[in-house]
Amino acid sequence: MLTPTQIEQFHVNGFLNGGQLLNDEEVEELRGEVMRVIDERERTDIPQPVSLRNLGGNDSTPVWQIVNIWEASEPFRRLVSRQEITTAIAQLTGATELRIWHDQIQYKPPQIGGTTHWHQDAPLWPIIAPMTEVTAWVALDDADESNGCMSMAPGSHTWGNNIDFLRQVEEYDSMPSEFQGRAVQVTRCPVKKGEVHFHHALTWHGSHNNTSQRPRRAIALHYMTNETRFVASGEHVMKPFVEVGDGEQMQGEHFPQVYPHN
Repeated sequence: MLTPTQIEQFHVNGFLNGGQLLNDEEVEELRGEVMRVIDERERTDIPQPVSLRNLGGNDSTPVWQIVNIWEASEPFRRLVSRQEITTAIAQLTGATELRIWHDQIQYKPPQIGGTTHWHQDAPLWPIIAPMTEVTAWVALDDADESNGCMSMAPGSHTWGNNIDFLRQVEEYDSMPSEFQGRAVQVTRCPVKKGEVHFHHALTWHGSHNNTSQRPRRAIALHYMTNETRFVASGEHVMKPFVEVGDGEQMQGEHFPQVYPHN
């Protein structure tokens, strides 16, 4: 359970380190599953994630992205419905019901792991509305300044949809100090392995290159509230799996309910 102070901090900043979640044994199991799924991505005789690709498109500086690893891995299936996470998300959103929207592994290999440019999550999800989702980002390695931890702009979740502006920030370290009369502060967000870090779907964030000798593996668990509806006019990798009509509440086999807990 989060404290009232933590909840207030999240609502002010748009992000929060929720503290330790996984022990060393659990982290090792999930690390192994990440590498197994990548190594076995060509197999047709076992369950596969929805998507597995190099997010940056440059093989010399890869950022491996896996969408819905929970559908290919039982340990990750257990993680998405873990009570400590879903209870915290319910506290932060006020939701009476939560479903997994999708998960997303981002793996930056040692020395060559690339940049994840500044963005907001919700505008990249045009098949769901409103933009109220919250993500639980679980570190499987220590994520710090040397291996590409996330950076966030405090308060930016209250500024609306600014994805077009963020796409114009060509260099990761060239974020302007002001946006529409508001001061923009860039805050590094180191997360230790096994910790969970929460952020709002409109919070500006990104992460720099991994130039260290260590990998940076993490999973983002994106959750929908009972408010979330399907928007048929949008496009997204998860759209083929939607089973409801335009304007209806998102639900179905690929979007299981994880809160309240059975």
